Amino acid sequence: MTLRFAPLVATLLLAFSRLHAAESSLPQLTAQSTRLTEKEYIASGDARLAHRDLVLYADEIIYGTEDRVAVARGNVILIRGAQRLVAEEVTYRYDDGVYTVGRFRVGQGSLLASGTAGEGKAGGLRVENAVLTYGEPEPLGPTIRARVVTYQPAEDDGNATVIVEGGRLGIGSTNIIPLPKLTESPNRPAISSVKLDAGFSSDLGAELSIAVTAPFTDTLNLGADLGIFTKRGVLFGPIGDYDSFGADGIGARGEFRTGFIQDQGKTGLDIRGNIIQSERGYVEWQHYQVVQPGLTIAGQLNYWSDSYVTRDFRSDGYRNVQTPDTWLEAAKADDNYIVSLFSRVQVNDYSVVQERLPEVRFDGLPVEIGGGIYHRINASVAALREDDPFGNGTTRSDRADLYYGINRPFSPREWFSVTPTAGLRVTHYERLQNNPGSPRSSNYTRVLGEIGFDSKLFETSATWDYKNERWGIDGLRHIITPKIGYRYSPSADVGQADIPGIDRDVNSYYLRPLGIANRRDIDRLPAVNTFRFGVDNVLQTRDATYGSRDLVRLNVAVDQYASSDAATTSGDTRGASDVHTFLTLNPAKWLRYDLYNRTVAQSGDNEELNTGLTITDANIWSIRIGTHYLQDNDTARKIQEYTAEYGLRLNEIYSIAAGFRYDSRDGRFTEQTYAFRQRLNRTWTVSYELSLYDGPRRESDVGFGVSLESEGF
Repeated sequence: MTLRFAPLVATLLLAFSRLHAAESSLPQLTAQSTRLTEKEYIASGDARLAHRDLVLYADEIIYGTEDRVAVARGNVILIRGAQRLVAEEVTYRYDDGVYTVGRFRVGQGSLLASGTAGEGKAGGLRVENAVLTYGEPEPLGPTIRARVVTYQPAEDDGNATVIVEGGRLGIGSTNIIPLPKLTESPNRPAISSVKLDAGFSSDLGAELSIAVTAPFTDTLNLGADLGIFTKRGVLFGPIGDYDSFGADGIGARGEFRTGFIQDQGKTGLDIRGNIIQSERGYVEWQHYQVVQPGLTIAGQLNYWSDSYVTRDFRSDGYRNVQTPDTWLEAAKADDNYIVSLFSRVQVNDYSVVQERLPEVRFDGLPVEIGGGIYHRINASVAALREDDPFGNGTTRSDRADLYYGINRPFSPREWFSVTPTAGLRVTHYERLQNNPGSPRSSNYTRVLGEIGFDSKLFETSATWDYKNERWGIDGLRHIITPKIGYRYSPSADVGQADIPGIDRDVNSYYLRPLGIANRRDIDRLPAVNTFRFGVDNVLQTRDATYGSRDLVRLNVAVDQYASSDAATTSGDTRGASDVHTFLTLNPAKWLRYDLYNRTVAQSGDNEELNTGLTITDANIWSIRIGTHYLQDNDTARKIQEYTAEYGLRLNEIYSIAAGFRYDSRDGRFTEQTYAFRQRLNRTWTVSYELSLYDGPRRESDVGFGVSLESEGF
């Protein structure tokens, strides 16, 4: 559960501050009946006093003509702007701008405060026995109580000041956390955020976690994260965030979190099969900075003592980052080029990382050099290293790489275009003695060339004046674009016995870049003699907000290898071509279907199929059904899984959700999740979740959790 109370204090005190006295001027006083004495003007019955932007309502308002003091009694309501104060009596002095009030309540938006007495002057306010709540007071609502709350308006430095003395943070009428004397600015509250989590699992036992940050400077918040796990021990570590961006777009932002624990439970084995030590921890940091226009620095650090520490203790973060990576990049962008310095290091000895220590790159954007000819230059120098986490040694190389390419677009017709292209790639390697099996002992230089073309045969469209109010269709337009590409570089795979294979192809079955210019697997480039045929289809309708909306998008592409050598070295050892199909159906905002399919062109065998159907009914219910199928010809292994997710809001208080994963090969549900949510009030929601697992995994077979979350802040 998450609770942020500092913004509540600041906003309410800003509301108080705006209830200060206005400049001295004659008031406007009306009522059902009025009478004038020698020293007083008495207004009774729906009395109303207006003074500039302040309006005062009461059963009776007495205005002293000599001392220029107004006293409002009985059902008093004081309104200024968005603020509303309710009390039994308010005294307001026009000359010095001071008002005093007895027991009162004041609100702004969803925030409410009360006190036994208050006094304000010139923008400042002092409140005694203040009680601050979010929304109407409730038994489970967050509450701050303070003996004295003082608001002082901004001075020369532009920062207002709030002083809270004798403060206590609580739930309803129960005080939980005593607060020290706080002196802060509403723009920089004494406590930036408080996050509370509670739950239970069979692995960790009962859990109670709290993360608190507070301003250290105007741009930096520092704090700590504390987690108590009855079966594992205590997790503790500093956390923080920063944001120094100004209106000029210059500055930095980022966040970091850490945690360390002496694990007293069963730690298990890491991804290498080694026993995880009891001393466990993690350090994570993300950073982005604009030094000046066009010059940026970005990076992240992910140190995990073992491969499962965040999965065990901070599963929310593990869902976002499952493979720790550490890198830092500085990039300078100009009108037609980008210069960058990139470094990636291995800080976790159990992960495979292609280290760059560092890599310097120059990427020139396509520039016209005359006669309609464009050229591009890409160059890099890198020190590469890769340590095998399973103890098979270290591979190193120093590499310099240069690519120069030219192309000339031709468009003889508006429906037809062709762009011939040619390129040269020169790569030089050092330290070949670190490549096992290499006959060379010093260095190696590889020179590759490529030629080819990209063409759009024709782009044609057709329109129909078809309308359907139920599906939100206002006319139809079909656009079809056939494409053909070709690249020829038959010797791109030369020298692989001499080159340390650090930058190699990843296990991806989707369409790779055609040719050698844009491929990142420099050390394992394939021979290329390949045609790529593709057809893009889109069916659109008019949209009042965005101009047009895609109803159907269907893209089909296939690589046809002109020689068996090119097919073999392209990563496809069968010498066959794959047909890639991408389909998206979105006929209405509440319905979406997506599909990716990979089929062998020669045999028609289906090797990969991923689908998903999503249906939503406003915010009442939603369901998604998906399939995952993958066939590995080399190992004869396959994945065939079905998934489903469902959510239903029963009423304003209760909602349910469920999720399933079914493995059709083994005939079992590998994961089942059932959740029930109850909204206790406008602030708190409690969730009950039951999880069932079947099959090898790190988590227990059965898990049950109860969490309390805050909403609406």
